[in-house]
Amino acid sequence: MVSDRPASAQQQAYLHLRKQILEGQLPAGSLLKPEQVAQQIGVSRMPVREAIRQLDAEGLVVFRPNRRAVVQSLSWKEVHEIFEIRAVLEGLAARHAAINASVDDIADLHHFWDRMERAKTKPEKWIAHHDEFHQFVVRLAARPRLAAQINLLRDTCRPYFRLHISVYGRPEAPGFSEKLIIDALEEKDPAVAEQVMQEHVMAHSQWLEDYLRREASVESRDASAELNREAVG
Repeated sequence: MVSDRPASAQQQAYLHLRKQILEGQLPAGSLLKPEQVAQQIGVSRMPVREAIRQLDAEGLVVFRPNRRAVVQSLSWKEVHEIFEIRAVLEGLAARHAAINASVDDIADLHHFWDRMERAKTKPEKWIAHHDEFHQFVVRLAARPRLAAQINLLRDTCRPYFRLHISVYGRPEAPGFSEKLIIDALEEKDPAVAEQVMQEHVMAHSQWLEDYLRREASVESRDASAELNREAVG
């Protein structure tokens, strides 16, 4: 049952910051200033600080040694590890989904996939439909604790996924579309569904890792050039 009570100040701050992080409005490394956020949404600083601690627990924010909070910035190695865990968990969800999926469920998945195909040139819409598709597969697994862990990991990666799409304009890893997942679920073979989902997740991992490696290489070259200029100067 949905509560009619208004959200608490902490919940308002949490939802506000979480939305900005996941949508890329607060990119990795952004400093979070409680007084500034409090002023933006009209609450005191204390609930904002509590909201930031909640986001830290979810892995979206990290506290620096000076206790200043910044939006989490992941290296390509950290992203790879997260995707490895995701592949195992989402593969398990697909295994259970293959057992539970009805004919109507498969039809719904086709509907989500069709919407993704039509939105390929509209990144924001594509991401929304992509999330709908994968959330539906996870729901079919009927494993609430598994779903909670998958959602946390997907949220951690989402800002990087958005960033990659905004730069390259390509939402899907070639050869690993969601249509393959639908086919596997329709066969009702749990082992096949698990394998296809794991391959799907890791294909997107490689795609994103390649991007982060290139970005890290550029940043390293820029930093070296700056040090050289300072040494000459």
